Amino acid sequence: MTGDGVRYVVGLVLLAAVAGCGGPAKAQQPKVQGPMPAAELRTRLLPAALPGGWASVADRPDGKAQGGAAASVPPPACEGLLDGQTVVDATTAAASASATAAFSGGHTVDNGVISGAEKLYSFPGDGAHRAMRDMRELVARCASVDLRTAEWEPPDTAGFAVADGPRLGDESLVVRGTVTDRATGRSDRADATVVRVGSSLVVISTVLTLTPAEMETVMAFMPAAVAQFSSERPEPVDAAAGG
Repeated sequence: MTGDGVRYVVGLVLLAAVAGCGGPAKAQQPKVQGPMPAAELRTRLLPAALPGGWASVADRPDGKAQGGAAASVPPPACEGLLDGQTVVDATTAAASASATAAFSGGHTVDNGVISGAEKLYSFPGDGAHRAMRDMRELVARCASVDLRTAEWEPPDTAGFAVADGPRLGDESLVVRGTVTDRATGRSDRADATVVRVGSSLVVISTVLTLTPAEMETVMAFMPAAVAQFSSERPEPVDAAAGG
């Protein structure tokens, strides 16, 4: 897919989100073979300039070695899980490299800015498929986790579930994370949508402060993220100098 093609996909995604359309139609995505180094993964994050005034800022690659043989990675624990992204992070320790970005735009109900996060992971062998399996197993084992609070207060609870993901890539899922304040009964959700493309994972996640409608707006960028990742000529991830 060319750079113009990526821009076209992003525009269609935002139009569908505004119009309240359903999920994207099934599309055959070219498989990107891995593992990729962090610097290469970074070039496949969402473009810096996005439609509707949205923008993405890619982190610099840290260059640190990651991952290890799958058999040497200990099973993730329930402790420390808070939202969808923490489940993904806990089950991707075998990744050989990763790249992250934050993107934002629009307005929240309290006149703030809607924000989301993107993370790409690359694995040796069938590590990406194994990570998807591990996410399902971890959620099944840690469906409800007590969060540490002051001793005199009832603990908050983090609940997790796996839902079907968008019809993209080789396989996909959504990790749903819900934090409930036991004192007030209020619940907030922060999900992570995961799409496997060959030996890599494309992940878009939300934060607990967003409304359901704002979460949907963030997650609507996933088809564009997959298109950018799979493109033969990805759009620039760094803003033009002086732009």
